[in-house]
Amino acid sequence: MHELSIAHSLLSIIERSVPSGNKGTVTEVHLDVGTLSAIELDALVFSFDIIKDKTISSKANLIINSIQGKGKCRSCGSVFPIDKFGEACPECNSFSIDILQGKELKITSISIED
Repeated sequence: MHELSIAHSLLSIIERSVPSGNKGTVTEVHLDVGTLSAIELDALVFSFDIIKDKTISSKANLIINSIQGKGKCRSCGSVFPIDKFGEACPECNSFSIDILQGKELKITSISIED
């Protein structure tokens, strides 16, 4: 369950990102998570909720934006949605694919209330 270590990393990033001396509380953390990132979203939210107590993020909710995978065929240049690794190009059936998006895990914004 690597989602627990990801949740720890998220808390660490949040704590480093909030200006020192800020008396507010983090209320929302917006994430972009790619569908090819191998992250179980429910497990990530569960892990985050468990470890956020007694931190600046104790009242925070994770708001997750799912980023659809997208691939580009090296053979024919076709760009297409991809749901999992190992899919063939729908145009030419080549397996020589570059992943353009879908592996993301990125904090896009942090909301703080006083």
